[in-house]
Amino acid sequence: TDSITIQIKGTGPIGGMVLITGLENEKKANVRMYVQNPHVELPLKPNGKIDVGGAVGHQGYLNVIKQNELTNSNYNGLIPLVSGEIAEDFTEFFAKSEQKPTALALGVLVNKDGVKRAGGYIINPMPDATDEEISKIEESLKEAKPISEMLDEGLTLEEIAKIVTGDENIEILEQDLDVTYKCNCSKEKIENGIISLGKEEISKIIEEDGKLEAECHFCHKKYNFSLEELKEIERGAK
Repeated sequence: TDSITIQIKGTGPIGGMVLITGLENEKKANVRMYVQNPHVELPLKPNGKIDVGGAVGHQGYLNVIKQNELTNSNYNGLIPLVSGEIAEDFTEFFAKSEQKPTALALGVLVNKDGVKRAGGYIINPMPDATDEEISKIEESLKEAKPISEMLDEGLTLEEIAKIVTGDENIEILEQDLDVTYKCNCSKEKIENGIISLGKEEISKIIEEDGKLEAECHFCHKKYNFSLEELKEIERGAK
């Protein structure tokens, strides 16, 4: 898969969320995302946890789009939100859309400065997994601490994997993937977005403002277009 786009849209105050990730090469992946209303603050739940479901909303949808440029293939999986608690919604997605029994956990630990620790894990049994092996993992998951607490204790990913699987002999198949938050926006892409508004709307902007400042949703970089640039864009629009 060359890229994965995840869209979550619920009825909660946080609004829509979009995450896009893609492989640059075998060792490097880029991620960018935006949240429509990122400054939402809600009271903690009775158990002291962040009310993710309240922020996202209990109704809406989760959409996963996978694109592969090599094979020119696309996959689109769409399910209704189960609760707005993102880990629960992804568990439902794997069960319904990909027909995979899945154990998935996400955790965020915050303090007065912001996010202190965040992480997650996902476990899918292989086709030849026995009932005994699956039961062993289920028992280990029940006894495991929340993922954010294990990270806060300084446990490594390998140590956490041993805890949640109950297996001391885990095998690491791939590692050292460098994941970077990187936006691929450019003035040219923003210009294409302006063109898509249509000649009539662009003419209205020219008449009313004489210039335009556009901001990238993902990285918040601002792009300024002068009157001359807008007129040139207008000539190319339909």
